[in-house]
Amino acid sequence: MTTLLQSIIKSAYAADVVGIIDVPTGVPSATTDTTNIISAVVRFIVVIGGIFALWQFLTGGLAFITSAGDKGKLTEAQNKIQMSLVGLVIIAASFIIIAIISKILFGDFTAILAPKLKSI
Repeated sequence: MTTLLQSIIKSAYAADVVGIIDVPTGVPSATTDTTNIISAVVRFIVVIGGIFALWQFLTGGLAFITSAGDKGKLTEAQNKIQMSLVGLVIIAASFIIIAIISKILFGDFTAILAPKLKSI
Protein backbone atom coordinates (compact mmCIF):
# COMPACT_ATOMS: atom_id res chain seq x y z
CA MET A 1 0.00 0.00 0.00
CA THR A 2 2.76 2.49 0.91
CA THR A 3 4.64 1.77 -2.31
CA LEU A 4 1.48 2.44 -4.27
CA LEU A 5 0.98 5.76 -2.47
CA GLN A 6 4.62 6.69 -2.97
CA SER A 7 4.37 6.00 -6.68
CA ILE A 8 1.25 8.16 -6.96
CA ILE A 9 2.31 10.99 -4.65
CA LYS A 10 5.76 12.39 -5.40
CA SER A 11 7.51 14.50 -2.78
CA ALA A 12 8.42 18.04 -3.78
CA TYR A 13 11.27 19.79 -2.07
CA ALA A 14 12.03 23.51 -2.16
CA ALA A 15 15.44 22.81 -3.70
CA ASP A 16 13.69 21.12 -6.65
CA VAL A 17 11.43 24.09 -7.29
CA VAL A 18 13.64 27.07 -6.42
CA GLY A 19 17.14 25.67 -6.75
CA ILE A 20 20.08 26.51 -4.54
CA ILE A 21 20.22 30.12 -3.38
CA ASP A 22 23.56 31.52 -2.30
CA VAL A 23 23.82 33.86 0.69
CA PRO A 24 24.00 37.50 -0.52
CA THR A 25 27.14 39.47 0.19
CA GLY A 26 27.06 41.41 3.42
CA VAL A 27 24.75 38.94 5.14
CA PRO A 28 26.51 37.09 7.98
CA SER A 29 27.13 33.47 7.09
CA ALA A 30 28.08 32.33 10.57
CA THR A 31 26.09 32.75 13.75
CA THR A 32 29.03 34.43 15.51
CA ASP A 33 28.71 37.33 13.06
CA THR A 34 25.04 37.69 14.01
CA THR A 35 25.76 37.81 17.74
CA ASN A 36 28.47 40.41 17.12
CA ILE A 37 25.96 42.53 15.21
CA ILE A 38 23.38 42.27 18.02
CA SER A 39 25.99 43.21 20.63
CA ALA A 40 27.20 46.14 18.53
CA VAL A 41 23.65 47.48 18.14
CA VAL A 42 23.00 47.22 21.89
CA ARG A 43 26.30 48.96 22.68
CA PHE A 44 25.55 51.71 20.13
CA ILE A 45 22.10 52.39 21.61
CA VAL A 46 23.50 52.50 25.16
CA VAL A 47 26.31 54.86 24.16
CA ILE A 48 23.91 57.19 22.33
CA GLY A 49 21.55 57.16 25.34
CA GLY A 50 24.43 57.90 27.71
CA ILE A 51 25.74 60.76 25.57
CA PHE A 52 22.25 62.24 25.31
CA ALA A 53 21.75 61.98 29.10
CA LEU A 54 25.14 63.63 29.67
CA TRP A 55 24.23 66.43 27.25
CA GLN A 56 20.90 66.99 29.00
CA PHE A 57 22.63 67.01 32.39
CA LEU A 58 25.17 69.60 31.22
CA THR A 59 22.60 71.86 29.58
CA GLY A 60 20.37 71.56 32.65
CA GLY A 61 23.30 72.53 34.88
CA LEU A 62 24.12 75.49 32.65
CA ALA A 63 20.47 76.58 32.68
CA PHE A 64 20.45 76.23 36.48
CA ILE A 65 23.51 78.45 36.80
CA THR A 66 22.21 81.07 34.36
CA SER A 67 18.63 81.14 35.67
CA ALA A 68 19.40 84.29 37.71
CA GLY A 69 16.75 83.48 40.29
CA ASP A 70 13.88 83.16 37.80
CA LYS A 71 11.52 80.53 39.26
CA GLY A 72 10.35 79.24 35.86
CA LYS A 73 13.86 78.77 34.46
CA LEU A 74 15.07 77.29 37.75
CA THR A 75 12.26 74.71 37.81
CA GLU A 76 12.85 73.87 34.14
CA ALA A 77 16.59 73.37 34.77
CA GLN A 78 15.94 71.20 37.82
CA ASN A 79 13.50 69.05 35.84
CA LYS A 80 16.06 68.66 33.04
CA ILE A 81 18.76 67.55 35.49
CA GLN A 82 16.37 65.20 37.25
CA MET A 83 15.17 63.62 34.00
CA SER A 84 18.73 63.09 32.76
CA LEU A 85 19.59 61.26 35.99
CA VAL A 86 16.40 59.19 35.71
CA GLY A 87 17.40 58.30 32.14
CA LEU A 88 20.80 57.08 33.29
CA VAL A 89 19.18 54.99 36.02
CA ILE A 90 16.78 53.48 33.46
CA ILE A 91 19.67 52.59 31.14
CA ALA A 92 21.51 50.87 34.00
CA ALA A 93 18.37 49.17 35.32
CA SER A 94 17.52 47.82 31.88
CA PHE A 95 20.65 45.65 31.96
CA ILE A 96 19.73 44.30 35.38
CA ILE A 97 16.16 43.57 34.31
CA ILE A 98 17.29 41.86 31.10
CA ALA A 99 19.78 39.75 33.08
CA ILE A 100 17.08 38.65 35.53
CA ILE A 101 14.67 37.78 32.70
CA SER A 102 17.47 35.87 30.94
CA LYS A 103 18.21 33.89 34.09
CA ILE A 104 14.53 33.04 34.61
CA LEU A 105 13.80 32.07 31.00
CA PHE A 106 17.10 30.61 29.79
CA GLY A 107 19.11 29.84 32.94
CA ASP A 108 21.95 32.18 31.97
CA PHE A 109 22.37 35.86 32.82
CA THR A 110 23.82 36.68 29.38
CA ALA A 111 21.38 34.72 27.22
CA ILE A 112 19.67 37.83 25.82
CA LEU A 113 22.53 40.35 25.81
CA ALA A 114 25.15 37.95 24.42
CA PRO A 115 23.20 35.16 22.73
CA LYS A 116 24.92 31.97 21.67
CA LEU A 117 23.23 31.02 18.41
CA LYS A 118 23.61 27.55 16.97
CA SER A 119 24.23 26.83 13.31
CA ILE A 120 21.45 25.16 11.38
